[in-house]
Amino acid sequence: MANAIAIATGTGDTQGATGPATLVGYSIRESSGTPAVATVLLRNGTSAAGPVVAIIELVANASASATLPAIDCPAGVFVDRAAGETELVLYVQ
Repeated sequence: MANAIAIATGTGDTQGATGPATLVGYSIRESSGTPAVATVLLRNGTSAAGPVVAIIELVANASASATLPAIDCPAGVFVDRAAGETELVLYVQ
């Protein structure tokens, strides 16, 4: 069973999962008070320098959920908010 990790609304990058994790899904919404496009890169690691494992792009006022194949992230999952404001839930094992 997957664990849900809530990532608060914001525009800044943040560490989603610390330590080894298997990413199996996400749920995300664009959350700006002034709707705009949003791009989030999920990375294996602890910084924006880690390899990208998933790319999420949303139009203004959009939301999305996805089930992913089990993606091994031995160095953790880093949330790189490249554009816009988002609220996110990561599902990891």
